[in-house]
Amino acid sequence: MERTCAADLELTKTIKSIYIVKSKRLGSFRDRKGHFMTLLLGDRTGEVQAILWEGAEEKYPLLAQGDLVSVSGRVREYAGTLQINLDHISVYEDKDFDPADFLPVSPYNREEMLQALKQIIEGIKNPSLQELLDRFFLDNAWLKAFAMAPAAKKNHQAYLGGLLEHTLKVTEAANKMADVYPQADRDLLIAGAVLHDIGKIEEYQFEKSIDFTDQGRLLGHIVIGLQKIEEKLQELNSFPDSLRLKLLHIITSHHGNYEWQSPKRPKFLEAAIIHHLDNMDATVDMFSTAAGEDYDPKSSWTGWVKGLERFIYKG
Repeated sequence: MERTCAADLELTKTIKSIYIVKSKRLGSFRDRKGHFMTLLLGDRTGEVQAILWEGAEEKYPLLAQGDLVSVSGRVREYAGTLQINLDHISVYEDKDFDPADFLPVSPYNREEMLQALKQIIEGIKNPSLQELLDRFFLDNAWLKAFAMAPAAKKNHQAYLGGLLEHTLKVTEAANKMADVYPQADRDLLIAGAVLHDIGKIEEYQFEKSIDFTDQGRLLGHIVIGLQKIEEKLQELNSFPDSLRLKLLHIITSHHGNYEWQSPKRPKFLEAAIIHHLDNMDATVDMFSTAAGEDYDPKSSWTGWVKGLERFIYKG
């Protein structure tokens, strides 16, 4: 089915397209009995309000937040914004669709990011760490999910490819930190950086919307990540016990503080470095995003940024 992106809607145009349901509600008519339905629809380019005047009570229970829906109607203006007057809406049943058409996507090319990450990994000299990472990166199904997953539901890199973007930046920084602090184990830093957030692949579902899975809510990405690494370690003929313990500790402690849901605080140099680099990249992204998405050009300040718990000065 042809699509009209939310950002490309034009006043008075009749459209047929596919969107994701962001929200829905029933409203009561003022001058007669019955209800109409208003929806917030969206794709990766933006959001648009839509309204169904007839048959709303029948359609309402058939639609859910996160559903892909096929719609037709005419674009009109209401209260200064575009709105779709719906003639038809139904759940889109075709399973062959690209989530990147409907969810926000990293501004960086995913294939280029993967190649850059693989290039750093190729520089690892420790054969045990190299073999472990190969177990992940030669698994095509895992690699596809890793490249598609978000880094978060909100706050930082909360879009498709966000996990890969975040991982690459932390890994690049870790590789450079080994030059600044030569007493740190470069190979352990790189391996820890690459693997520190892999549990997020299963912590989030990201097909039609970005949200927590049941596993994500009950266990969290740290526990899931530890499980995945242990599974791959079982496939290896041998792996040094001390190296295994250090790598698992880096995953366990990378949130740094107990109040940030970290089971342990970093207990050696490489773990401390990964914690700070992980936090730094997330913080940089939140500052950059807040300043870039603020729509008041007359103000030197953004609105309140919840993830950073402050206003951001734009200069």
